[in-house]
Amino acid sequence: MARISIIGSGVVGTIIGNGFKKLGNEVAFYDVSEKRVQELRDLGFEATINLAQAVQKSDVSFVCVPTPTKDGKIDLSYIKSATENLARCLKEKSDYYVVVVKSTVVPTTTEKVVIPLLEKNSEKKIGETIGVCVNPEFLTEIHRSWTDENIFTRDFFSEERIVIGEFDKRSGDMLQTLYEPLKVPIFRTDLKTAEMIKYVSNCALASRISYWNEIYYTCQKLGVDSNFVAQVVGMDKRIGKYGTIHGKAFGGKCLPKDLEAFIGLAEEVGYEPKLLKAVAEINRKIGKERGIRE
Repeated sequence: MARISIIGSGVVGTIIGNGFKKLGNEVAFYDVSEKRVQELRDLGFEATINLAQAVQKSDVSFVCVPTPTKDGKIDLSYIKSATENLARCLKEKSDYYVVVVKSTVVPTTTEKVVIPLLEKNSEKKIGETIGVCVNPEFLTEIHRSWTDENIFTRDFFSEERIVIGEFDKRSGDMLQTLYEPLKVPIFRTDLKTAEMIKYVSNCALASRISYWNEIYYTCQKLGVDSNFVAQVVGMDKRIGKYGTIHGKAFGGKCLPKDLEAFIGLAEEVGYEPKLLKAVAEINRKIGKERGIRE
């Protein structure tokens, strides 16, 4: 049994914390919203607005704060604030403690932003008394703008794999122990590779949907039943059914913002992602036609 704190108790944080609680761990939720904390308490969870209290009662924290996009790039303000506040609380911890970045962040964020902030504000060296991991989530809350089918949903107990990006073996070992009861494949890698896996996953899903919308538009011009085409083509296991509910835009909390952030990252490092830009443009087009705001 581990003692876990959840830093940021929105949709993702609540699902993760509830999952670990069901596995028999002690879980304390933290959030800046008093209303959210009371909601969690009403549901029978331990929750607090006092971060120091949550940290003192735990050995590992999962950082689950939002990472929206702003002006085409990821907005790290929430994760910076959470990291700084968490690090200050870790000054008072003497035992080994693991900080897990669960929030979706572009590659190199943990290395270049999170770790320096942890060291500066805790006055401790990462790898000595503090461990760090990146542990992307692959939860899927299907956005109703696209489909009502629930076969594509993923929750804590139905994710196909666990990815652990580790600063060092000790921190990775501790996190792997927490996930072993799920009995799914666990992949361990470095920090930025784990961050990349998350974005590649979401950009691939977004691309599938926009691909089928391209087919939808073309079939309309030719007078072809695109639903029948998708039904037959989707039977090929190499292709599958995902995204074949075409004529609708993808929305939700993750795909639009992560696609935009990854495009921004690619351009920042000197590559123009023409395919992903087209994916975004197709989605904007069909979303506009269907009256869906970004």
